[in-house]
Amino acid sequence: MKYRATAAALSLVICVAALLCAPAARAQGDGLYFPSTGHHLDDAQGFLSFWRAHDGERLLGFPVAEAAAAEGGAYQYFERGRLEQRADAAGAAQVVTGRVGAEYAEALWKRFAPAAPHRPLAGERVFADTGHTLREPFLSFWQAGGGLEFFGAPISEPAWELTARGRQQVQYFERARLERDPQASGDQIQAGAIGRALAILRGTDTAPVANVGYASYGPPAPAAPDSAPLERPAPPAQPAQPASPRPQPRADPPAASAGAKRILVNLSDQWLYAYEGGRQVFDAPVSSGRDGMETPTGSYAIYAKLSIQTMDGVTDGKHWVVPDVPNVMYINGGVALHGTYWHNRFGTGARLSHGCVNLPLSAAAWLYRWAPMGTRVDVTY
Repeated sequence: MKYRATAAALSLVICVAALLCAPAARAQGDGLYFPSTGHHLDDAQGFLSFWRAHDGERLLGFPVAEAAAAEGGAYQYFERGRLEQRADAAGAAQVVTGRVGAEYAEALWKRFAPAAPHRPLAGERVFADTGHTLREPFLSFWQAGGGLEFFGAPISEPAWELTARGRQQVQYFERARLERDPQASGDQIQAGAIGRALAILRGTDTAPVANVGYASYGPPAPAAPDSAPLERPAPPAQPAQPASPRPQPRADPPAASAGAKRILVNLSDQWLYAYEGGRQVFDAPVSSGRDGMETPTGSYAIYAKLSIQTMDGVTDGKHWVVPDVPNVMYINGGVALHGTYWHNRFGTGARLSHGCVNLPLSAAAWLYRWAPMGTRVDVTY
C-alpha cells in the first residue's frame, strides 16, 4: 500500500514537471487568426474584446495588419477601420475607433463643402461642429452601430463614388465611410473598406503572416487575382531613354534630391497623384481596369520601364493588339502605368483598360521621366 502511494506521488510529480518544462504555446483561446487576410487578433491591447462587443466582423471587418505600438498605446488596422488603445483622462487604458474617415479624405485631398442651406427635414440631424447633416438611409445604420462614439460625426453630405463594390452612394464620417448599394435587396448599407486603403496609404505592412497557433476564423486565403492578360516583360538591359520630343507637363519635375518619390492611384476618383518628400508635385486623370479586369489594389513598386511597347492579349476569346504604347511602367505582373492614345475619357469614371492604368500621353511622359525604377506606387479606392 505504501509502495502504491509512493508511486502515485512520483507519477504526479513527473506530470507536473512535464507541464512546467513543456515549451510555451499559445492557447487556442488566446486569439483568432484570419486566413483570408493573414493576420491575428487578440486581447494583448483589448482589441479582440472590443471587436466582439461591437459587431466587429460587420462594422470593422477582419484585421489587415498586426497590432503595433504607438506613443502612449497601440493600434491595429482592419478592413473597415482602425482600433486604438490609449489612456483616458484618468490614465486607464481604453479602446476606441480611429479617425480613418477624416484621415483617408485628407490623404486623398478630398474637400467636402458644408451642407447647403435648406429647411430642416423630418428626422434629420444637424452637426454644427462639422457643418454637415445626417438622415436616412444612413442615420439608422449609424445609430445602431454606435453613433458618435463608434463612427464619429459626418464630415460630408451623401454623394456618389466608385468603390470596391462598384458605384455607391457614400457618406464620410470622422471614423468611417458608410456605403449604400442601391441595387442590393433592402437598400443595403455597410461600412466601406477604407481601413485597408488607409493602411496602404500610410505604408503599413499588410503582408500576410503565418499563424502562431490561434484558432482560425473566417474563410480561407483567397486565390491570387487574375488582373490583366499581359505578358510580364523582361526588365530592360539598360535604362530606357525618355521619349522625344519632350512634352509640356503641368510643372517641371523637381530635383531627385528633394525627397522620396511616391505615386498614388485613387480608383474611386480615377485620378493619380505624385508626391516628393511628402509634397504633391503632380496629378492627372486616369482610366483603370474595366469590370472583370479591375486594377488590383495594393502597394507596389515600378519594376520595369519601357519607352514603347506593343501590347496584346485575349479578352472574351478575342485576340487584341495595341501597337506602340508609350512610356510603360510595370508595377505588378502585367499591370502598368502607360500613355494612352486610343481614348481620352480619363477621370470621367469610364474604366476602359484591361487592368492597367491609362494616362494621357503628356502625363505618362512626365511620370516616365520623373519616376525611377523602384518608385513606390499605391493603388487604392
